[in-house]
Amino acid sequence: MKKISLVCLGLFIFTACKNESKKTGHETVITKKDSVPAQTTTTENRPAAETKEIPVLKECTEKQIEYETEQECIFKNISIDKVYQRTIKDKDIEKAELLLADLPEKSVTKDINNDGLISITYTVAPKKTDIEFQFEGGVTTLSLEQLDKDVKRIIIHSAD
Repeated sequence: MKKISLVCLGLFIFTACKNESKKTGHETVITKKDSVPAQTTTTENRPAAETKEIPVLKECTEKQIEYETEQECIFKNISIDKVYQRTIKDKDIEKAELLLADLPEKSVTKDINNDGLISITYTVAPKKTDIEFQFEGGVTTLSLEQLDKDVKRIIIHSAD
């Protein structure tokens, strides 16, 4: 009986050690996403009518460190304004519908005080714009930077 209980205890400890090593407390998770495919739709009544969406080539990586999630995407051959519009349209960020219709020329803060969102701050610099969402429970930062013909977009979700 002692041998059986020692074997069970040994297996229990072994599996506990193995499960503990799989926890992702400080681990960085990286995922890669490819480009968005083109969408075409046709109407049955109109055989030649088509709506085409231009594909946007992008590479994304995602990292998670403790209480922060960071998604970095590189958009190929596009401007900051178009990436900004696409981010609003695709709702890639929470409360994207509250963003200004166009990127501002100078730094500005927009007070919201609605549904947990306190304010949105735009910090404009040459070839770079940072947009900070101040929530009651944390901060979300959207950073857009022009890199020659490409745009680097970083979305950081940070808890308090």
